[in-house]
Amino acid sequence: MKIFHLKICLIALILSFSAVYSKDLAVNESLPRVENLKVLSDMSNVGFEWDPLYADNIEGFYLYRAEEAQSEFKRVAIIKDKFQTHYVDTKLKPNTKYRYMMKSFNKQGHISQDGEIVEIYTTPRLEAIPFVQVLTNLPNRIKIIWRPHPDNRVSHYIVERARINKEFEKIAEVKNRLSAEFIDSGLKSNENFNYRIYAVTFDKILSEPSEILSSASKALPPQVENVRASTDELSKITLTWDKTNYDDFAYYKIYAASSSFLPYTLLAKTEQNSYEDVVDSVGQSKYYKITIVDKDGLESPSPKSGVEGRTLNLPAAPTVTSARSTSEGIVVEWIDNDARAVEYEVIRYGGEKNAIFKGIKEKRLKDTKALAGIEYKYEVIAIDSAGLRSKVSNRVKATQ
Repeated sequence: MKIFHLKICLIALILSFSAVYSKDLAVNESLPRVENLKVLSDMSNVGFEWDPLYADNIEGFYLYRAEEAQSEFKRVAIIKDKFQTHYVDTKLKPNTKYRYMMKSFNKQGHISQDGEIVEIYTTPRLEAIPFVQVLTNLPNRIKIIWRPHPDNRVSHYIVERARINKEFEKIAEVKNRLSAEFIDSGLKSNENFNYRIYAVTFDKILSEPSEILSSASKALPPQVENVRASTDELSKITLTWDKTNYDDFAYYKIYAASSSFLPYTLLAKTEQNSYEDVVDSVGQSKYYKITIVDKDGLESPSPKSGVEGRTLNLPAAPTVTSARSTSEGIVVEWIDNDARAVEYEVIRYGGEKNAIFKGIKEKRLKDTKALAGIEYKYEVIAIDSAGLRSKVSNRVKATQ
């Protein structure tokens, strides 16, 4: 409850003070007017000096101000000591016309007649920084350099940035007048921005803005084109692609996956536009993506889909078309299902033991060692020039 009463009293005191501050005060013509008011300005301040009025029966002075577009004066300061002869009005707008006058007041709150009206301009803002430059084509960053502002009143700089056709926003403060650069880092590749810089005085007054400069961070390297993967080599997959003419080229990255649905992992780095991936399995498929890395470590976009390569598969198994008994023995004949076959093996089952006929160049076998009255079974295997053996053919029967 005590706190509540204190708050009520405080609010009443504030309202009472506001009313006294803003009401029309009674004019006492016997109070001295403030004449010969001297003024001096800079960008945001106006200093005042007036003749002493020590002997007069006054308490102090009121200072009134009006901007150029305002017709009425507004009280902006109360100087409570009549022995004071100097005052500074602060936080003003640069390069702006102001009108001032002072009045004296006594203990009863009476005021003098209007004093002398003086007009003064605050000085213009500092000129813009004389030289600003942006450096482009840097990885994930844009560098801005400038010539330090020649005015010793400068304490620091403000850097503002805007996307094209957007509003500027403050992104940094650079301490010390002699500082001369700012690096806008953490950008994405090929991001484009506008920049401008203000010099700031110790009174926190901004200079005129620098010229607006546009720049972009370095773009990613181009994508690799025409990637090809072999499908007919034994125990390896050979990758080739078009050689890049990118000036900042450093090397290629090769990524691989065992399935187009699985994540790709880094397989190798190379400066050449070809690569041999050793794969032990026969007929194994792999998928590949290749990117370019530049001298700054930027990597080109990964292709949406990979290129499939495959090691050489086994030859297709032949098809045995006939096995018949003749006066000279059992004749077995077959056809190829793969043009890669260069020779054949025939496996015979039956009799006292199985037999294998090797090095057959034709697509027929005359089994002269088949014994009469015994049923035999035959299968054929195709062999290519790399020595890869097909699966066995269909099995046929014959009796001599």
